[in-house]
Amino acid sequence: MATEGGKDEGEVRKQKFGKVGPWLHAWHDPVASIKAHSSCLRLVDLNGDRSNILLVADDNKKMRVYKGTSVVAEHQLLDHPVSMCVFYTSGSTNSMPAVGIAGGSYVFIYRHLRPYFKFSLPCVDIDPQDESIWQEMTSEGVTCEAGYEMLSQARDGGAKLSSWSLDFLSLEREEQRQAYVQAKKGVEHKQHTVVTCMETMKKDHDAEDAVSSLVIGTENNQVLILDPSGSKVVCQAMLPSVPTIMAITGLYDVEWRIVVACRDGKIYTIKNGESRGKAVVTGTVIELETQPNALARIEKYIYVTTMDGSLSCYHIKGRKVFSLTLPAPATCLGVAKISRSRTLEALIVSLGNGEVRLYNGKHMIHSLQMDDVVVAMRWGQFGREQNSCAFIGRSGSLTLKMMSRHANLEKGDAISGPPAEQDIPLKVPKKTKLFVEQSEREVLNATHMHRVFQRDLCKLRLTTARSYVKVITSGEAGVSMGGGGRGGITNVRLNASVVGLGPIFNLKVEVTNGGVASLRDLPLSVVYNTSVYRSDRPAVNIPLLLSNVTITVVLKLKNVHPEGAGENVRVVLGNKKSSVPLAAALITMPMSELEE
Repeated sequence: MATEGGKDEGEVRKQKFGKVGPWLHAWHDPVASIKAHSSCLRLVDLNGDRSNILLVADDNKKMRVYKGTSVVAEHQLLDHPVSMCVFYTSGSTNSMPAVGIAGGSYVFIYRHLRPYFKFSLPCVDIDPQDESIWQEMTSEGVTCEAGYEMLSQARDGGAKLSSWSLDFLSLEREEQRQAYVQAKKGVEHKQHTVVTCMETMKKDHDAEDAVSSLVIGTENNQVLILDPSGSKVVCQAMLPSVPTIMAITGLYDVEWRIVVACRDGKIYTIKNGESRGKAVVTGTVIELETQPNALARIEKYIYVTTMDGSLSCYHIKGRKVFSLTLPAPATCLGVAKISRSRTLEALIVSLGNGEVRLYNGKHMIHSLQMDDVVVAMRWGQFGREQNSCAFIGRSGSLTLKMMSRHANLEKGDAISGPPAEQDIPLKVPKKTKLFVEQSEREVLNATHMHRVFQRDLCKLRLTTARSYVKVITSGEAGVSMGGGGRGGITNVRLNASVVGLGPIFNLKVEVTNGGVASLRDLPLSVVYNTSVYRSDRPAVNIPLLLSNVTITVVLKLKNVHPEGAGENVRVVLGNKKSSVPLAAALITMPMSELEE
């Protein structure tokens, strides 16, 4: 995009930030061997000395503590980490933060980097049909074989089975099922859920060391808000789908909102109810085109990156503001709160090509090319530098960068404004004598010319429609939408390709049923010139063609022409209920190598 004075956007950014941009390189460890995602990275003042450290919950069930450029501590975790949050349990001046690490059905709370408390998620209600079947099996009211059949019928009927039932149905041998039922006798039947995501919410004021609560998303579509101590649930909400990503704003004692991206590809909003301890799922639902992989919120706007490689912005009311197509799918998305004389919130996006971008609204401020693809990042204060960012690479590397204090991240008119070329008038050629005569003719015969144009347009549309109907009804198209007369409504697609150099060719035919109903006994034949080609099996029968299932049939064709000449071959998918084929494809055969 051009700017003032004919300079492009890259030159303007170079003058604005210098050669290295707004980033200052602090440290890089290529052999850190970290396997974690963004929700398991936190920058926190753990010792109360105003010097933040980096906490990493590794996928290898280890918690690493980075201070400066070295690992000062490493602790073994009890379960595979899903998310890690840092929160304050009291408002006293010298209070130290607690670390909550979610894994499985529990949230492990650490104080002074030592295990302190374990919060267990509430048990899920079990389906009454499932519960009654297990009571009968454990009390020997029914046999294991009968219980297996009853659970299978309940599963096929749409009942949500417990983990006991799913494990029981996975057993193949009868003695294994009997041993499993014997092991469950006398054991209380409980169904646990697991944590899918976790964030924190401030209680009564917005500060770094303010009292906050854990907000947990679970596999059974629930969002739970715990008390500041993390020992009990004070508020909960039920969503239509499983929550995967959350962005929280507001204060629990005043007003709050939780923006949740769910597994069904939709974004829901939860807000506080009229009374304390009540949560309401609003009617605002944002339906995305593809699955989201990251979510962030700045003021009244929701930013989301999806798997189709786009960055979209929505108003909190659900209205779409803009959408940007990224050069590569996004891997991480976060909010960079830059503390200066006034706080500026920018959007930081990492891409699959190793690029890290800074956005102010929909305007890209800067682009940084990393040595590795960033799979996790966390913005915040590291050490005593407020504007820092930790990056985790796909290879396990750790990179720390800081924002220059002189960097201007405001979106400028030179970058975001219209190009200067639009003010330059176009060089319009002079009117020729032929142009003037043609203009006069159009003015004098405007009505007649318009009628002739409309008549020719109607003829063209009629000819096109007739040709389309002829192709569909004759079955010459690769796709059939009519089923061949009385054969029923079908949607069959036929693709054919040639494999080989000759004289023996393999015709690879792919048949796909795009309709709802299954098709039976479909004859597939190849029509060719017998003086050029020969086949031992020119026709086959497809016994069953299921819906949305592709079947591949290979037909052998031998070129018998003495000079190896090629000729078109037609593949026809017949229909026993009509003389019109379901689909047909015309194959242009290549020249054949001569047989030695």
